[in-house]
Amino acid sequence: MNIKRQLLCLILLLPCLCYSQTEPERESNVKPFDLLEATIADIQAAYADGTVSTVQLVQAYLDRIHAYDKTGPKINSIITLNPNALVEAEKLDQERLQKGVRGPLHGIPVVLKDNINTMDLPTTNGSAILRGVIPPNDATLTQQLREAGAIILAKAAMGEFASGSYNSVSGQTINPYNFKRDTGGSSSGSAAAIASNFAVLAVGTDTSTSVRGPSSFNGIVGLRPTTGLISRAGIAPKDLEFDSAGPMARTVTDVAQMLGVIAVADTADPLSRTVWSEFEKKYPVSNGHIDFAAYLNKSALKGKRVGVLRDFFGGDPEIDKMAKAALAKIEDLGATLVDIKLDADFLSRYTGDGQNKIRRTADYRFRKEWEDYIATLKGTPATVPEYIRLYETVVNKSALPTTESTLRLLKASLDKSIADPEYQQLVRETLPKATADKLAVFEKYGVDVLVFPYDTSFAGVIKNPVYKLDDPTYVASDVPAPATMAAYNSTGFPCVVVPMGFGTQGLPMDIAFFGKPYTDGPLLGYAFAYEQASLMRKPSPLLPDISRK
Repeated sequence: MNIKRQLLCLILLLPCLCYSQTEPERESNVKPFDLLEATIADIQAAYADGTVSTVQLVQAYLDRIHAYDKTGPKINSIITLNPNALVEAEKLDQERLQKGVRGPLHGIPVVLKDNINTMDLPTTNGSAILRGVIPPNDATLTQQLREAGAIILAKAAMGEFASGSYNSVSGQTINPYNFKRDTGGSSSGSAAAIASNFAVLAVGTDTSTSVRGPSSFNGIVGLRPTTGLISRAGIAPKDLEFDSAGPMARTVTDVAQMLGVIAVADTADPLSRTVWSEFEKKYPVSNGHIDFAAYLNKSALKGKRVGVLRDFFGGDPEIDKMAKAALAKIEDLGATLVDIKLDADFLSRYTGDGQNKIRRTADYRFRKEWEDYIATLKGTPATVPEYIRLYETVVNKSALPTTESTLRLLKASLDKSIADPEYQQLVRETLPKATADKLAVFEKYGVDVLVFPYDTSFAGVIKNPVYKLDDPTYVASDVPAPATMAAYNSTGFPCVVVPMGFGTQGLPMDIAFFGKPYTDGPLLGYAFAYEQASLMRKPSPLLPDISRK
């Protein structure tokens, strides 16, 4: 009897014993999800095979933000975390199971620069005066992201009033590759967050260089599109003559996929409808969107004439070395390189003091546009003079005072307007001439695209009202910077920056692909071809995977 009972117990336990013996082998065949450098495609594949859920992914990014942004080195790229991110993630997981996937951005975490309206999170524009202020509506691009199933994970730090990389709400954002160095501005938090692997995608804004500069200093991909391709409705204005939102990611593919989602014609932005009428002539449009990822082709540079702007070399020998290697790669891909030297008049007009004069005059429109924007918010000062008073009497007596550039912008706007003769000359003559002069470079040399190292020096040493660091390894450059080439024109020129390597201080730098207006699709194709042939993007060794620490 005892023998029979023992045999029966053995039979009942057999499945458990078999499971126990085979389970380790089963687990060894499942590849764990690698958060670092994860792309949209990586994540969607992991969602599909059950390796990770949206809830798990969001929690992993939140854990990483806690480890490196809020503690540890305190990168300080995030102003506000979405407290409902995990709830939204759970809903998207359920929707995936019950209804299927909305598209490539379903369940993808995104951070937005804190001048882009979110109806459920504060939008501060980097100003302590707007701390806690929640807009009544989403920006158009925010709405498009939500409809695509993206999760707004956080609002990213930014330079105050879209200048620099410091603000009076959260202070200074630091470079994840060198903690003494700046991130570039003003989309500082957007760039640092993506470089630090705190999210998959980010959106910044670019008036002068504010997407491409931070992207270059943080070794990610950033696009300033043709102005008006992405609606500016619901974005705090800096200068609507030049303002544009821009996608930021670790790969060209992810930038193209997000661009296809957030770029829509929008009657709320007067420029949008005009620009889209041109895009609709040149691109297939389906359900109001353009599939920019369709232009990504590893052979896109074959047979193309690539103009090399030599005036932007010579600032730093390490950057020049990287650019030389990038050009060799572009030539290997079948492109013909055409050396271009810009004339002295062109450089004086569109770099250095010339570009500063254009910008100062364009800012004559700032007061009206800012006061129109804040009129849509509740519980905020209504005029520029009120902002100046609060900065001088309250904010500047706090631990995080504002910057001189913020007060300079506000004060300069008090006695200037678009009625000034200087401004009228700018829009009627100067900016149309800038567009014509830049188009003439393409025509004169018969080139399809212009390329150059995006900056002539690596990220600068952090200096602001609170933090003043010293780093004798920094190499300053006196070579003209090409930063505003794409921005200060009557029509915005698209420009995308792509990682091209690292210097001896561990800092990255990007190469720029600069195209004619409305060539955003082909331009992304050129950038993709170079990226895939070079693969120079690397995560910061200073911020390792926390699951392996």
